[in-house]
Amino acid sequence: MSRTHVALLVATLALTTACGSDDPAGSPASWPTTTTPVATDGLIWASGSTVHLPDGSTIDTGNLAGAYVVAGAGVWFASADPSEREGNALPELRVATADGVEDLGVHPGIGSLTTSADGRWLAFIDRLEEGAGSAEAVVVDLTTGEEVVRSSEGLLPKETEGADWTDLYEDAPVGMLGVVDGTAYVQGLNTLVSHDLSTGESTSEDLDWEAIRASDWWQSLHLTAPLPNADRTWQIPAQEFGATPVLESADGERVATTLPDATGPLGSPDVAGPPLEEWSLGGWSDATTVVGKTPSLDGSSADWMSPVLITCVVPSGECTVVDGTEEGINLPSDRPFGLPRESSIDPDA
Repeated sequence: MSRTHVALLVATLALTTACGSDDPAGSPASWPTTTTPVATDGLIWASGSTVHLPDGSTIDTGNLAGAYVVAGAGVWFASADPSEREGNALPELRVATADGVEDLGVHPGIGSLTTSADGRWLAFIDRLEEGAGSAEAVVVDLTTGEEVVRSSEGLLPKETEGADWTDLYEDAPVGMLGVVDGTAYVQGLNTLVSHDLSTGESTSEDLDWEAIRASDWWQSLHLTAPLPNADRTWQIPAQEFGATPVLESADGERVATTLPDATGPLGSPDVAGPPLEEWSLGGWSDATTVVGKTPSLDGSSADWMSPVLITCVVPSGECTVVDGTEEGINLPSDRPFGLPRESSIDPDA
């Protein structure tokens, strides 16, 4: 049984639903906007503090990019040196543009930072009290700078006095599941909260993961194989576990992908780059090019957390390492292969 709450969208104030709260002191009165959004239609990756965009340009975040997304004015990121953090505090959200870096006074929950496919909406779970307090869902319209949602609906227990927020959210995680077709979907403590960004209407219902995963909006964010290219002449088929990744033509021809050999066995001193012994395929950057990942080398171990990017072409299946990613890179929070979600596979789906 669902329940619906309606609130007014006011031009100078953020939307607060029935279970919402006042804007925190650190939240921007108006978020940064731009008339010339950065390029996002293609491959995005970061090395250190340098974020590489599809058009060949770069943006410097000043510090390690950490958890980041790219939309609107630039790179929205949350990172901090562990020595700079106190207790359970989370890193502050910042935005890096061609003009520099700006602090935003909010603290996204781990894994919550995301954007909509069209780049209009920035969404996350804000943890108050510098990341150690209660949670609020936030959605920002990057075309206007308006914070259109700030709501604690579904994110608070019945009793809040004396709550240990860190323990609570570790035991019962909350999150921003995505923004699709003008609706933001929030994982509450035991509810799914849907915010209609055009009307201000919010709907809460029981958190039913089977129903969520079967929904159109969820499946649009979590594509699975087979994944065809734009003209459907080739596809990334479902891969056999442990086998060399393959590509498949519309005629059913399967082509094994190949990478150049590393300079020696994994862990040997003459291996300066990635071991290139295993890889996965994720999405199409154009009609003939697939983007994939292979682990970087961390000492004598393979490191999938900081992958090396590869591109493979059809019909040959030959793959090469993307220049500049050899030592391992950092991918956007909402792009598991650095590509837009609508053109890549979710490896966890």
